[in-house]
Amino acid sequence: MRDKIKVKFNNVSDVSKFVRIISQYDGDFDLYCGSYCVDAKSILGIMTLDLKSILWMTSNCEQSDKEKLIRELKPVICA
Repeated sequence: MRDKIKVKFNNVSDVSKFVRIISQYDGDFDLYCGSYCVDAKSILGIMTLDLKSILWMTSNCEQSDKEKLIRELKPVICA
């Protein structure tokens, strides 16, 4: 999966759930806010970003995991 996915967190609880879900998958996940990039599996890293903004996530997970991951992350994915 090399697609960019828009992510928007409404509160810190969303960040916690997001990291818990992402951590279950093999692969590297990155979140971008402007020119800043952090490991999406790091709560501390995510908390350094502007959570009011829409963030972009990229990853290199297996294609077979992509659909499952998107379903699980639906509450924080922007259309």
